[in-house]
Amino acid sequence: MLEDPTCAPQLSAAPPPSSSTSTPEYYGCEYLKTMQRQLDNYTTTGGEYLEAIFTHREILSSYPSAHHQCARAFTDIAYTLEQRAWRADRDADSEAVSAFRHEAWTIANTLWVLSLGSNP
Repeated sequence: MLEDPTCAPQLSAAPPPSSSTSTPEYYGCEYLKTMQRQLDNYTTTGGEYLEAIFTHREILSSYPSAHHQCARAFTDIAYTLEQRAWRADRDADSEAVSAFRHEAWTIANTLWVLSLGSNP
């Protein structure tokens, strides 16, 4: 028996989400979310990224449970820096990318170890 093609259900793809109206989703603590919102103006030549890492470490040590998404945030920051265009005030972006990725790995492992200690 042949099927009538006019009776077949019509499948239509949903339109892709509009990138102009969607807001980016940021992860991590509020400190890292604020940093991600300001990455367009973030310079790396003066070593500001090291200051951001050390500041976050202090905040993390004071209240670890508020930082369960911070490893993802550091990875996202590294990716954003890696993708942006070169400028003179961004000369150390590649170093910052490596430092942020290392920090993401460190945080993920630290929080994992802390979670093992809190489960009896």
